[in-house]
Amino acid sequence: MEGDPQLQLEVPFTQGELADLERIGTRIRYPPDSKIMLEGEREDFALLIRKGTVKVVIRQPRRIIGLRGPGEIVGEMAAIRRKPRSASIVALDEVEALHLTADAWLLFLKDHPRAALAQLYLAEERLAEVTRKSADSFLGAVQKIAMAILELDSKELGTHTDDGIVLRFGQQDLADVAGVSLDSAKQVIRSFKSRGIVRTGRQTTVVCDLEVLREIARGNLKASSV
Repeated sequence: MEGDPQLQLEVPFTQGELADLERIGTRIRYPPDSKIMLEGEREDFALLIRKGTVKVVIRQPRRIIGLRGPGEIVGEMAAIRRKPRSASIVALDEVEALHLTADAWLLFLKDHPRAALAQLYLAEERLAEVTRKSADSFLGAVQKIAMAILELDSKELGTHTDDGIVLRFGQQDLADVAGVSLDSAKQVIRSFKSRGIVRTGRQTTVVCDLEVLREIARGNLKASSV
C-alpha cells in the first residue's frame, strides 16, 4: 500500500472498493423511522449506507449508542458471526442503502484485505466510542444533554439557519443519545429554554447558543447550573 497505512485504514472503503460493493449489492430504500434491523434477530445481511442517517439503538438500558451515515456499514459483524444482532438499526430520515448478503460480504472481505483491515480499525473505533459513552454515564444530566446536542451537530445532522441550528430530534431522542431518563431530559431542556439556549418544537430542537452548550459540556458548573 502506498502512503501512510494509518490514514488509509481510517477510510472504510476506497472508491474502487465501493464500486465492487455496488456490483455485488442490491439498492434498497427505507422511509424515516423504519426499523431496518432488530436487536436479537438473526438476519444475516449487512447494509452500506449510501444516503441518509440511521441510529443504533439498544434496549437495556434504552439508548442511542451511535449514528451512522453515508459510506458507513451496519450489521456487518452479525453477518460475519451469524449470531443475533446486538442492537437495532432505525432510519432517522429517508435512507438509501446497499443490501449485502452475508456470503457476498465475506467474499468481498476475502478479496479486499485492505478493506478487511479497515473494518477491524473501525470496530476498535466503535468500541472506543461505546467505552467513552460508558464513562460519560457518571456525568450529570445537564452536561450529558449538552454533549448529546453537540454530538448531533458534529455529525452534521443539524440545519444551520439565521435562527439557530435546527435538529430533527425530540426530547426522547436527546434522552436516548445522552443516556438519561426522559424526565431528566425534559427538566434540562426546560432549563435551557428558560435561559434562551434552545427552543423546541414537534420532534425538533433549535440550538440558539452553541457556545454556552460547549461550556456546559466542558463541565463549567456556572454555565450548567439549573
